[in-house]
Amino acid sequence: MAESYQFAFIFLLIFTTAVELFLGQRQKNFVVKNKKSVPAAFNKIIKLTDHKKAADYTVTKISFNSIELIFGAIILYFITLGGGINFISNTVGQYFENQIFNGALIITIIFVALHLINIPSSLYQTFVIEGKYGFNKITPKLFFTDQLKSIFVVMIPLIFITSSAALWILSELGKQWWLWLWVFLSVFSIAGVALAPVLKQLFNKYTPLKDNNLKKNIEKLLKKCGFESSGLFEMNGSLRSTHGNAFFGGFGKTKRIIFFDTLLEKLNTKEIEAVIAHELGHFKRNHVKKLLLIQISLIFLSLYFFSGLKDTQAFYVGLGVESLSDANFLILFTLVLLPFVMFFVAPLISWLQRKYEFEADEYACEFAKPSDLKQSLIKLYRDNASTLTPDPLYSAFYHSHPPASIRIQAIDKNK
Repeated sequence: MAESYQFAFIFLLIFTTAVELFLGQRQKNFVVKNKKSVPAAFNKIIKLTDHKKAADYTVTKISFNSIELIFGAIILYFITLGGGINFISNTVGQYFENQIFNGALIITIIFVALHLINIPSSLYQTFVIEGKYGFNKITPKLFFTDQLKSIFVVMIPLIFITSSAALWILSELGKQWWLWLWVFLSVFSIAGVALAPVLKQLFNKYTPLKDNNLKKNIEKLLKKCGFESSGLFEMNGSLRSTHGNAFFGGFGKTKRIIFFDTLLEKLNTKEIEAVIAHELGHFKRNHVKKLLLIQISLIFLSLYFFSGLKDTQAFYVGLGVESLSDANFLILFTLVLLPFVMFFVAPLISWLQRKYEFEADEYACEFAKPSDLKQSLIKLYRDNASTLTPDPLYSAFYHSHPPASIRIQAIDKNK
């Protein structure tokens, strides 16, 4: 029986990695094929040099991502069948008697170790790839300061506390542990969305929006849309990158609108209002809540279907883990089972997100000029070096936003 679990794991690991490598290669080929000329719909507003830059940037990122995929698969193999979990469990387990504390410590060490392994990759992406294309602004000092904050202020406390709570649920709440664990994770997910703006302030500085004219116009727009916010803020995104963005954060009284200072520099007032109208569309159509509900539902189904594996010795042995324990189950569930589930549902979630983008654009066109929304999107595509010619299959699998040409066509219909 253990051999069956091992075969399934190795097969899925190779299969999912191969599919992602195949899709990445398709994306590279398609982008390069369409690199020499700007699509007809954009040839009057996007320069050929900008189009080629976006193509080169896309190909460079995909090439490096392919290396990361292979490296990630190797790491997952060694941490499971290679004995990584066994080594950490046996090493830590001999020092502490309390099983919950012991298990939480093992889980924390494994996930922090995985984060540390990925730091060289982040360094290369930030200082080589982003630097090459003129996007990086972060200094090495700030980069490592961010890493230290992430590890010691966010990761270690958060992982240790949540895993301790999860282990208590598994050990104390009987056969229905999976249902109570799902309740706990659901509450945790909702709290995460609500507290995200607060956590981001550990790394970024928020200041009240300085442009009074823009502030008045946005407040009028919010009132017209029936949206209450706890404030309009500007974030010092330029400290780390030239990429521009704006987002809504939090629930209830924590709802706020945050603008990257880079976005405020690149778009005019009307274009910024159109972007905000689009984001308002996501809130008014309950897209954030719907996606959160889908996430919670997937966790529910995964816990329900895989709950029987918690006490199945062959499952652990098949994945290279010697001891049957609650901590090891949580590790395998998080690193192996859930990612495989997410791989197969990813295209459906991507399709749904693209559908929501169309709905948000449609809503935006009711409260802002379609031409302003169109112009803001074109500028963001250009300034963020987003390719205008993605491979259709790759886009269908991964992209949360529709291809530029299709999205612009939909906006034009709202004129």
